[in-house]
Amino acid sequence: MNELIQQISKQLGIDESTAAAATGKAMSMLREHVGDDLFGKINAAVPDASQMADQASAKPAGGLMGSLASMASSALGGDAGSGLELSAALASTGLPIEKLGPFVTTLIGYLKQYLGDDVIEQVLEKFPMLKAAIGE
Repeated sequence: MNELIQQISKQLGIDESTAAAATGKAMSMLREHVGDDLFGKINAAVPDASQMADQASAKPAGGLMGSLASMASSALGGDAGSGLELSAALASTGLPIEKLGPFVTTLIGYLKQYLGDDVIEQVLEKFPMLKAAIGE
């Protein structure tokens, strides 16, 4: 996972602690949205994915904005709700909102190297907001 953190930090111009926090939050959300079987494939391909997801899940949500986004996400449902949830979750880690698309693009690109196109397509089907974040 350290390689991924360094790649995100370098490509996005953010510090490694923010890259690690955002990656952990993304792994937590992936686990929540894609299910155990598919996340198991991610965890097998990317060392420490499950551990980072556990650490991110144990941290409190992003304060008032996180609470408001969670309520709006529930009210809107579907892709719109997931989009708010994803944006708020990643912003709560200190990731600047304008870096959301590049972050997701880098993460998906990294995962694709190890998992292949078929598995990534399954991930994007189960968590379509990722597809929207990368402009597909």
